[in-house]
Amino acid sequence: MKHCILKINELIDSLSKRELKVAEFIKKYPNEAAGFTIAKLAKKCGVSTATVVRFCRSVGYDSYRDFAKDLYHEVANDVHNVQQSIYDIENPHTENLTIEETINTVTSLNIASLKATLDVVSVDEIQKAVDLIHGANKVFIYALSGSAVVAYDAEFKFRRIGIDCQTFDENHAEILSTMVIKPGDVALFISYTGETNMIVKTAQLVKEKNVSIISITRFGDNTLSKLSNVKLQHSSVGKGLKTYSTRSRTVQHNLIDILFVALCQRRGNKLKEYYNLLY
Repeated sequence: MKHCILKINELIDSLSKRELKVAEFIKKYPNEAAGFTIAKLAKKCGVSTATVVRFCRSVGYDSYRDFAKDLYHEVANDVHNVQQSIYDIENPHTENLTIEETINTVTSLNIASLKATLDVVSVDEIQKAVDLIHGANKVFIYALSGSAVVAYDAEFKFRRIGIDCQTFDENHAEILSTMVIKPGDVALFISYTGETNMIVKTAQLVKEKNVSIISITRFGDNTLSKLSNVKLQHSSVGKGLKTYSTRSRTVQHNLIDILFVALCQRRGNKLKEYYNLLY
């Protein structure tokens, strides 16, 4: 997976103060940084070469050489300008937006979030998730708060193609469900941050039952992803407009739709049964 400017923007909040110096310089001067040696970049940022190496690893690269190669490619193809622009759409003075500006801003951010998710989602992880859900005895779906809307959407869609599933969106119900979940079942957790205490606690209990876990979270390291067998991660584009929660629903719904369509390709006969039953 390339798109190093996108990775920097997605993970910038998790960087150390010294790594942040490197990130900010590269975001501000990508063309200049693309031609630097590690020593020159470190000097320009006022940090050590070791810090630059740690920065590269923090944004998903094994070495500075790999990072520099991707950055050079993006600068040469002008990809970085497109990637950066989706993070600059925000207007911090939301109270001053007209209705027209609100329509354009929210729509642009939703589209940008979906496009950015294409750059961070793993095809292999999607395939693994489809395989697990397709072969599951039962799918237990866990979510809280706003993510519960996505969970119920997943339950409705999965039931349409004959998948036995149930959504749990309340703390006690989630914990109690771990008493009956068993190997052969699959647990699907939906959490924007991947750090919600009850979601993490439930995932830990599920893992102790040797049940496969699929998680849908924002891009980057988080506790829920670390507990998961399959990690479906999406963009967390945009923070200034204070509507990241609605955009997270947009990309989460999109991932559920991807799973649903892929599962329909596997279970088309069940979809026909659904339509014959209702229409």
